[in-house]
Amino acid sequence: MTSLILLLACGGPVPTEPAPVSTADQVTEAPRTGSARDVTVVDLATARAAGSVPVLVDVRTTGEFADGHVPGALNIPLSDLEGRLGELGPYTGGAVWVICAVGGRSAKASQTLAGAGFQAVNVDGGTRGWIAAGHEVER
Repeated sequence: MTSLILLLACGGPVPTEPAPVSTADQVTEAPRTGSARDVTVVDLATARAAGSVPVLVDVRTTGEFADGHVPGALNIPLSDLEGRLGELGPYTGGAVWVICAVGGRSAKASQTLAGAGFQAVNVDGGTRGWIAAGHEVER
């Protein structure tokens, strides 16, 4: 009688093997998650001098980009970014630095990139800060 009461109080016998999991419950691939962080134009200059900026994406319009940009930057306007993520595939394992005029659009782009699995680095201060600090630009 005592063992019957224990079984009822505990909800029945404890299974000795785990319950089977249906294939619908299994995750086939972990979701891609990246991160985004902010840096200054001084940090960008230091990292470029050290050769640790694998790619710098300028998300301004093509006209803004043509008026002057950080040397070697790749222009992918913010409005085109989601459709052109494939171009950044080679940089999936490293940091993708992002710049705009002052930092607003690049912050949005950094969030988009982080959501796609990239390690995004937003350059706060942007190209205007870069120029104000006395750094050269390409045209």
